[in-house]
Amino acid sequence: MEEFKLGQHETLYQVSEPWDFSEGYDASSLEKDMCEFMIKNKGIGLAANQIGILKRVFVMGSTTIPGFPKPFAVFNPEIINHSDNTVLDEEGCLSFPGLYFKVSRPEWIEAKFQDRDGNVHEVKMDGYVAKCFQHELDHLNGICYTDRVSKLKLDLAIKKMRKNKKYARAK
Repeated sequence: MEEFKLGQHETLYQVSEPWDFSEGYDASSLEKDMCEFMIKNKGIGLAANQIGILKRVFVMGSTTIPGFPKPFAVFNPEIINHSDNTVLDEEGCLSFPGLYFKVSRPEWIEAKFQDRDGNVHEVKMDGYVAKCFQHELDHLNGICYTDRVSKLKLDLAIKKMRKNKKYARAK
């Protein structure tokens, strides 16, 4: 897999196309490469369009967070049900390093997706796992978590981040 630069792809704001298992692409290799890239960059999720691949696939997981699944790929994900209750929690993103925002999302979701072999899974998720799934699915729909906060909050966070980087360089 070539070395990608996060946040540099116009595909980040485009709706991804369905993954077609009959097209002959190697889903297992893509899963392996994306998981390695995500782990190398200290993430818990990575959508294909974050690295310039406009297909409905993302990886999520961790080898260090207790209770979080081991890294795996999610092909053609959809949310089929969700709670009416929402949770406001902090999120970050590999495409926007250093920017963290409180984002409101459904407390739990029921999701349907395919694994690397094309097998269909329906699962109920809550907590951190549900938040991660929703965040990555947003990416595939051309939505970034920065779209879910006000322009004022975004501008203030960017200003604070730049100030902190200048301060760190001055030391």
